[in-house]
Amino acid sequence: MTFKEPDIDGKVSEWNEADYKMKRLHELQTEINKCNMMPLSKHFLNGEWNYIILFRCISALYSEGNAKYKQAELDEVNKLKEMITKHLKVCPPHKPKNKAGSGNQMQWTLNLENWELLQKLLEEYEYKVRYYNDKHGLSTHNKESMDGRSILR
Repeated sequence: MTFKEPDIDGKVSEWNEADYKMKRLHELQTEINKCNMMPLSKHFLNGEWNYIILFRCISALYSEGNAKYKQAELDEVNKLKEMITKHLKVCPPHKPKNKAGSGNQMQWTLNLENWELLQKLLEEYEYKVRYYNDKHGLSTHNKESMDGRSILR
């Protein structure tokens, strides 16, 4: 028996990653929704603030779709991402109240003004990423056409 090479010229992929991409998008959106429920709490698995995990998940959602974005959309979302990154470094919502020593657990204090600004930035970032991903066909669409195919409104 002889082995015959597949008759593929590189134009058609035998591997379709669409199902896995949709699974990743779904998992990211699920984690975003969970973190949005209690953003000022620490994550039960890794002890990080949920707002930081929320930011990372929105950024991952963005990276899944940004190849389809137009330049103006990229600029808009990148500006929000940069503002949040800077805000987390310069004006974090939580600051240590004491130094953790032997047997002492770290205590934190919340700066409400810093949190309110961060919350607004995160909401805008999430909205823009979800909107543009939806616009470019990376989520469930809002309306169906007459023949049953999903279309963007």
